[in-house]
This record gives sequence, structure tokens and C-alpha cells, in this order.
Amino acid sequence: MGHESSHASGLDRTDPRGRRTALLTVLLVVAFVGVAVAKPWGTPAPAATQDGGPTPSQAAPASQAVTVAPASATPAATKPVAVAFITPVPPPAKAVWTGIRWHRLAPDDPLTHVASVLRWRGGFLAVGWEVSEGTTTTPVWTSADGAHWDPLPFDTSTTFWPGMSIVGVAEAPTGLVVLTEPGVGSSCSDSPCSLGYGPPTMSWTSPDGRTWSPSLSLDLGLPGPAADEPMLAAGPAGLIAMSSGPGALVATSSDGVKWRTLPDGTLPKVFVAADLRATATGYVAGGRWMTSDSHWDAATLWSPDGRAWTPTPALPLAAAPSPVPTGAGTSSVVDLFVAGRNGLIAMGRGVPNPGAELWWQSTDGRHWRPLPTYLPLGPTTCPGPDCGLRANGALVGDGERMVALRGGSDAGVWTSYDGLAWSRLPVTGDLPSERATQAVLLPGGVLLSDGTSFWFGEAVVE
Repeated sequence: MGHESSHASGLDRTDPRGRRTALLTVLLVVAFVGVAVAKPWGTPAPAATQDGGPTPSQAAPASQAVTVAPASATPAATKPVAVAFITPVPPPAKAVWTGIRWHRLAPDDPLTHVASVLRWRGGFLAVGWEVSEGTTTTPVWTSADGAHWDPLPFDTSTTFWPGMSIVGVAEAPTGLVVLTEPGVGSSCSDSPCSLGYGPPTMSWTSPDGRTWSPSLSLDLGLPGPAADEPMLAAGPAGLIAMSSGPGALVATSSDGVKWRTLPDGTLPKVFVAADLRATATGYVAGGRWMTSDSHWDAATLWSPDGRAWTPTPALPLAAAPSPVPTGAGTSSVVDLFVAGRNGLIAMGRGVPNPGAELWWQSTDGRHWRPLPTYLPLGPTTCPGPDCGLRANGALVGDGERMVALRGGSDAGVWTSYDGLAWSRLPVTGDLPSERATQAVLLPGGVLLSDGTSFWFGEAVVE
């Protein structure tokens, strides 16, 4: 379904749209130093690298010389943004999971800060999310084997400049590509936090995940309204970057270095973008279609190349267990996509009803069918006004497989490649609580949280 990790899966720590990696705002000095703890499976984490910088042999080639950051942004010292840690070696990408073994994590375990992981031909890249005293940081780790994770320093001549927020990661033919935007302020006095981004949207490339170079154009021309981060997808026609929110703009690239910003109006003005995904044959954007100033409908648009998009939206309107009522003031939206190898699920909500979850499934991103019973989780059975209007668990995907899961007395884990055919896996170990619904899919399992406690479900393979 494409090799991108823009915001596919992760912990919903405060994001009203349920995208854990969306809250990737970094203030002007990024530094997070933690204490590594032994993993539940008994292997101690190695000490973090102190200098964090690359050796001369790792420096970017002359043809990709790093532009010097503005003087006001020059770092005073090099510091790692996180500590090294160890996880079980993940199975091959296409290995069939046959079970999940749950481990409860210590509160200060570095793994609890991981918000997304990209498996690429050179190994693995993890992006984290951490809030401390009202500030948000995006630690980064790289791994060659998916087990030994080394932190990437920020604010060096070969990594990201101060104040940069990582908002999208993808694999290109030449290596890795990252989108960043500077944070423009955050306020966590209320819940959820109010976080914002501002131009310029910058693209960075790396051959190995350790040394990074900003693109020659620097600004992709995606302004992005405050709190609406840009999106990135890598598909059959190359890289597509898109601003979220109303009036979305699109930029295309084959390598992440040279970008072409498409004309204003490439996407219909009445389409408000919320998520972007690549499929085997093109790209799909999800969000809402503004039928009037006070009414909008959940919508998806499809493109074979990121340049020409379908002029009208596609989605059946009713998808909740209790049909979303129609009429003035009733609306629906698509918030995000969960992708597998052979299909994807669009997750959205109705407004009001009150806030019923809406799921649709597609094998190609163009033709959709409703999933009114949240297959395979089913609707919630809890008492209260929202009973039956939400899925009874969490759903995540990484472009290879989808995983549906829940904790509690009826704990279960299911896997699927298309969102229609599901296999239930046996679960063992320290089972998560029934309130654990915030999930991140990792190469070797799944991270689950109830907002306070964390569990790692290690994948078992035959």
C-alpha cells in the first residue's frame, strides 16, 4: 500500500483526530535525556552515545552538502534527544504472526515514547513524541536490525536544525525523506493540547537515517494553517506532500530533494484534507467535503499520480451501527487511514449522534464499502450515551498488516492484510486493561496504552 509513515499509527495522547504522531511540535531547543531501563525480557539497554555525531566516513557527500542553519538557530552543543534501548528482534516484514505475548512496561521505559516506526531497506527509523513541562519534542532512533535502537542527535551540522518538528517520514529510491515544520507555540493548560505549526515546510533526505541534508528548495510552499501539519506519502508516482486543512496544496518529488509545488486548485476548494495515503496504484486523500458553511460530508479523493485528482468525493454516507441521521447540522468526516498490504480502512466520525465512529473499507482507495459493525472488534457494549457508537478496541496499520486489538477480560488481537478477512491470535502474558485503546504498530509487535500505563505486545511467529 506504499512505503510511508506520515501518521499511520500511534498513540492518541491528546490529538482529537486520534493521530499520535500529529503532535510533533518541537521548541527552539530540543533535548530529551532519559534513563534507560531493562526491558521486561531481561536485556539491559546500552549506554547512549555521548557525542551523537557521525564519523567522517558518515558525512553527507559533497553533492548533498548541508546548508548551514541561520546564526540564530545554531546549536550551542550536541546532545542526544533520547537514550538507546533494546527490543526483541522483529520477524521479517511478511512473516505471519501467530500470537501476541504481552509485557507491561515500566513508566520510564524509552519504548513508551515511540510514536511511529518505518521499516525501510536500510533498517528502521522510529520517531517519538514526548511532552515535559509543557514542551513537546520528537526524539528519533535508528536501528539496523529492529532490536538495537540508537538515538539521533538534533541540532548538529548533519541533523535537524533547532525548533524543527518532524511531521512525516517516507522511503524514496535514494533513501529516507522527512518533512519538518517549526513549532509556532503550544498550550497544554487545557486538554487536548493546542499545538501549532508554521511555514516553511522543509524536506530533508538521508542515505542512512543518521546524516540528513535539507532540500535545495527548503520551503515546499505548503503554508499549512496552525495546528494542521502537512502530510507525506510515497507511492507509485513518487513522493506527494500535502498540506492539511482547507485549501490544501500539493507538492511532488521523485527524490525528496527537488520539489514541484502544483498550482492552487489542484484539489477542490471545498475539500478539507485530513490524511494522505499511497496505494499500489495511486494516492488517496481523506477529509470532508464542505457542502455548505454549516454542513460537510466524509469524503475521499483519489489520484493515480498526485497531480490529477477525482473532482467528486467517494464514500457511502451511512457507516455507523446506528445510521448517522441526515438533515441540517448533521455532518461526517474522515480523520485517518489505516493501511494494510491489500486494502485500507478509513476511520471517521459523525457529528452529532453523538460523535459516532465511522469506518469504511477499500481495496484500492477508489471504491469504498461501510463497515457498520467495526469488523472485527464490534461496537462497544459499555453503558452510557455512546454505547454501540464506537469500536470496542483500537485499530492500527503499517502498510503491510492491520492489527485490531483490545484489552480487559475479553482481550483479543486480530490481524488482516485488507481490512475484511481477519485472523484472531492467541494472547498471553500481562494483558492490557480494557481502557487501553491508544496503539502504535511496531515491526515486532504493538504498543498499547490507556494513557497512564503501557504494554508491549511482542509478535510470535512460527
